[in-house]
Amino acid sequence: MEYDFSRPIHYCASVFVIHENKILFLKQSRSNYLLLPGGHVEEDELPHETAVRETFEETSLKIELLEKSNEKARTKIVEPLPLPLCMRLLPCRNKKDIDFLYTAKIISGELKISEESTEAKWLSEQEIQNSQEVGPNLKYYALKILNEKREQ
Repeated sequence: MEYDFSRPIHYCASVFVIHENKILFLKQSRSNYLLLPGGHVEEDELPHETAVRETFEETSLKIELLEKSNEKARTKIVEPLPLPLCMRLLPCRNKKDIDFLYTAKIISGELKISEESTEAKWLSEQEIQNSQEVGPNLKYYALKILNEKREQ
């Protein structure tokens, strides 16, 4: 299927929340696939701030991003930001989203999903590999993250 990427741009951030060698996925009625916690960047908000806020709003989990800013690059007028794991361009209804993908660990809270989601699933590497509900792009990154974590 061809997508029209000439539509207006919106920015969003998503998070691979990692806990006990599993990644958190959310089921939402708007998609046939499992999704990550995340959402649109609000005015006067930076993508990494969106990642933390949206994860809390959707899961009640407080997280710490694993991507860190390079403090050696800080100057009087430049504040370095955490580099995302990756960025991707996604078609989304009447717009296109530029999604900043981050990884995170839980620092507090108990999982409680918002009304946006119908289900939450913690999936292991094997479960992600075998899942028909995890789309190919998220599957690629999730398996890469868990494989690299295992090798550490």
